[in-house]
Amino acid sequence: MKRQELMHSSCPIDRAISEVGDAWTFQILRDAMHGVTRFTDFSKRIGVASNILTARLQKLVAVGIFEIQEAALGNSREYVLTDKGRDLHIVLAALRQWGQSHLFEDDEVITRVVDTRTGRQPRPMTVTAEDGRELGPEDILVVQSRAADPIEAAAPVTGTSPRPKI
Repeated sequence: MKRQELMHSSCPIDRAISEVGDAWTFQILRDAMHGVTRFTDFSKRIGVASNILTARLQKLVAVGIFEIQEAALGNSREYVLTDKGRDLHIVLAALRQWGQSHLFEDDEVITRVVDTRTGRQPRPMTVTAEDGRELGPEDILVVQSRAADPIEAAAPVTGTSPRPKI
């Protein structure tokens, strides 16, 4: 599927990739989650070319992930996360936890996040059923319906039935 076609896909993952699916965008979002708002600060921290940063920020504003606000001091602008943008926190947290678990050797330097109140790392994220069970890929069935329809009206997507448990 071509990148432009992703925004019209019925798959939420495809549509999410069409808005935030490249390394520069994830780095911008990561830094925004940690309080960076100014173009020059994004540029210094990420080390991306100005034209690429401009394009990514313009897209993030256009899709409603950032809004532009005038800075309190001076005549510069700030890129502030909207509620839609702040909701990406969970996505970045999941990527961070996956990376921590699978991409570092014990002797490597790593950045981590801690709870500001307790100083402890957050619990690992999981997909949890309504009854509290942790769900793995084998426990998930992909269904399809109109977004406004109740889940009970959804029909299974062909080829996505759960794997039998052994």
